[in-house]
Amino acid sequence: MNKIIAASLDLNKSIKDFESIINPILSLNEQDSWDGNLLLDYEEKIREAALVLAGECTALLLSNLSNSKKIKARAIEQTRGWWHKKTKKHGYRTWNILTVGNVQVSLLLQYVVERPGKFTGIRKFARQGFCPFLRWLGMYEGVTPLVWSLVAKYGTISSSFMAASVAVIDWGVNISLKRVERLTYEFNQIGVSLRQSKLFALSQGNLLSTSVLKDQRVVIAVDGGRTRIRVDKKGRRNLKTNRRGNT
Repeated sequence: MNKIIAASLDLNKSIKDFESIINPILSLNEQDSWDGNLLLDYEEKIREAALVLAGECTALLLSNLSNSKKIKARAIEQTRGWWHKKTKKHGYRTWNILTVGNVQVSLLLQYVVERPGKFTGIRKFARQGFCPFLRWLGMYEGVTPLVWSLVAKYGTISSSFMAASVAVIDWGVNISLKRVERLTYEFNQIGVSLRQSKLFALSQGNLLSTSVLKDQRVVIAVDGGRTRIRVDKKGRRNLKTNRRGNT
């Protein structure tokens, strides 16, 4: 799945393409050569085909949502908080959204301008704005919420962003190393911002209380990370090292 697959937006075609890959495998034509290695190879082909089919279905869903007048009006309504006094609609633009299976769908979506930017000379005033549909559904980075959460998860728990990049390829998400890093940092920054907003609401006495944890046993654990847990030994310091040692 190294190459981006353009969404067909045709469910019947996507299913037929899936069947064309799966049916030969299920026919058991190579019974004499079956072994663990062949099974592994076929498992990989089935997984890749399934991911592409899942991506095609998601792309079709996004296309249907973007063509719904009710959904588009809802997107404008839900993003009014980001509008300024001078914000206004500014036509339509084509946006490419990547989903699992490395399937990319192009959507024609409404764009709003927040404010004029700096004078560029060539393009006059470069305008800054956003797409209400993408901001409302959390896709303003050009990926679906599932792809973004997968990238952020592996980017956070992996030993390096390179390792995370390799891990998300298993989901058919082949993006650059820099993009993995940017998506991870931005996703986690959103979490930090949400935490800070809730802490502020708590300090102001405005945090809403719910019964989600009622009658539940809750365990709170803290990862020590770089927290110092060693204790200095008693006695004099070592004359050579000027250290007491620790336990």
